[in-house]
Amino acid sequence: MTPVKVLAIPRDPTPYQELLYQALRRRGAAVRYAGTLTGSRSVNLLALPLELLVMRLRGYRIFHLHWTFGFIFPIPIAQAKRISRAWFTVVLHMARSLGFGVVWTAHNVLPHDPVFDDDVKARRTLVGCSDLVIAHSASAIDGLAALGARPSSTAIIPHGPISPPELQRLPPPEAGQPRTIAFVGRIAPYKGLEDLVAALEGLEAPLRIVVAGACADPELIDRLMRAAAELEPVLELSLGYVPDSELIRLLGCADALVFPFRTITTSSSVMLGLAAGRAVIVPDLPAFAELPDEALIRYPAGRAGLRSALSEVAQMPAEALLRRGAAARAAATRDSWEEIAARTELAFEAARQSRLERGWRRVRGVSARRRPSVADRQR
Repeated sequence: MTPVKVLAIPRDPTPYQELLYQALRRRGAAVRYAGTLTGSRSVNLLALPLELLVMRLRGYRIFHLHWTFGFIFPIPIAQAKRISRAWFTVVLHMARSLGFGVVWTAHNVLPHDPVFDDDVKARRTLVGCSDLVIAHSASAIDGLAALGARPSSTAIIPHGPISPPELQRLPPPEAGQPRTIAFVGRIAPYKGLEDLVAALEGLEAPLRIVVAGACADPELIDRLMRAAAELEPVLELSLGYVPDSELIRLLGCADALVFPFRTITTSSSVMLGLAAGRAVIVPDLPAFAELPDEALIRYPAGRAGLRSALSEVAQMPAEALLRRGAAARAAATRDSWEEIAARTELAFEAARQSRLERGWRRVRGVSARRRPSVADRQR
C-alpha cells in the first residue's frame, strides 16, 4: 500500500489527533494540518482553496476533518455564522473537485456549542460530501441518520487510550472514607455539572466531590460557585486551566470519577478516567454501550439515577471499588493506537479508492454522452 498523505483540519489541543497521527506517521504516513499558514484565522480560511490545490499537487490525497469550529470567521457581523457555513460548503466541494478523499471523524453528532447558523444543515452537507465517515461507536451513525444525514460509507474505529506514563504509574485508589469522586475536563452545560450539584443536595453519604476544569460560560461559573458555597465542604471547585501535573494529582486522589453528561457521542475525559484505573460513573447512554460494565457504574440518565450512583460508590466495599478500577485500566488499553492507526489507514485507502471510482464513472459518463452513435457517423 502506498503511504498515505493526509491533510487534517482543524488542529485541536485535545490529545486524540496527535496520538492518532503519531501512530500513522510511524506507519509511514505524512500528515499536515491545514488552515495554519498565518496567525489569522480569517486569512487561513480564505486561503484554504489555494492550500488544498497546492497540497493536492504535492500528492496529498485525504482531507480529514474532525470538528467544524475551525471554519468560523471571527468577524463581528450578524451574518458571520451564515457566511461561515457557506464557505465551509465551498471548501468541501473544492476538496472533492480536486480529487481528495474526504473523510470526517464524527466526534459528535452535533456540535456541543452552536457553530454555524444551522448546524443540522451543515452536518447534512458534511456527510453528503464525505466519502467516508469514521465514528467511535455505532450510536453516532444512528444519531446522524436521525438528523437525515446518513453516510454513504462508514467505519467504526474506537477511541484509543489516553494514558501518559504518569497515569500508568498511578497506584490504585485508597478507597477510604469519605470517598473522593472527581470530575475533570472542560466545563459546559452539556457536561451536566448542575445535575451533579442537584444530586448532592440532601444526599447523606460520606462523599467529597472535586470538580476541576476551565469554563467559558460566566453564568454557569456563577451558579456553580454559589452551589459550592452552599454545599461546602462536600463540593470543591477548581475552575480554570488544569496543568498536567495537577491533573495527575487530582486523578491520583480520586477513588472514582463522575461524568454526568446530558448528551455525548464520545469522550476523551472518560478514556482518561479509565486509564487512571478508577471506576467511572456515567449515565446509561448509547455512547458508552461498548464499554465493559465491570469498569463502570452506570445509572439511568437523570438526577435521581445520578444520586443513586453516588450513594452506591459511597457505600461500595473497598475491594469492589478496586476491582472496578483494575477493570477500567484494562478497558482503556484494549485498543492500541497502532491497531487504530492500521484500521484508519485502511479506511483512508477505501475512501481514496471510492473517490477514484467515482471519478472514472464521471469520465466514462461524459465520454459516453459525447461519443457519436453509428447513425450519427453515417450522416
